[in-house]
Amino acid sequence: MSTAPFSELVKQARSIRRFIEADPIPAGELHRLVDIARFVPSASNEQSLRYRLVSEPAERAQVFACLRWASALKRWAGPGEGERPTGYIVIVKGRGRHVGHDAGIAAQTILLAATEAGYGACIMDAMDRNALQRALRLVPEKEIELVLALGRPAEKIALEELVLGGSSSYWRTTDQVHHVPKLRLADVLIS
Repeated sequence: MSTAPFSELVKQARSIRRFIEADPIPAGELHRLVDIARFVPSASNEQSLRYRLVSEPAERAQVFACLRWASALKRWAGPGEGERPTGYIVIVKGRGRHVGHDAGIAAQTILLAATEAGYGACIMDAMDRNALQRALRLVPEKEIELVLALGRPAEKIALEELVLGGSSSYWRTTDQVHHVPKLRLADVLIS
């Protein structure tokens, strides 16, 4: 459990793409994370999001097969055996005008809560939605908005200063440190 100030928690809450499969996230922790997310703000208080939890190994394998990992790492197909997520929270949209906004707020809240508890997450939008819909046996009205891949982190992430106009693509060094460039405060403020 992290006791870091909130600003440091935000810096620690990175997109984790490699996990320690031998140390699975408990199903109860997935429930706890959704229980936190249900309190986030919702446009017009519609509360239209629903969540499908995945923690059983066979079902995790089905979800994993539908996801696309780290588009900037062209030679990397995703986490290998022993490094795959040990749980997923699938955010499903209901009827509502601002579902995408609500899903983003919920996903970020879950990412922060998971980080605080010592877990890592990757918010994913790159997937074969139709295949995942079938794998999870979701009725057509339950459209998938995002997937959060979760587990105990197995990688180190380093934030790098990004020079305005430079490449924002992340990279991984031979020692498997994942480098993520971020703009300076002066470069994101508009006067």
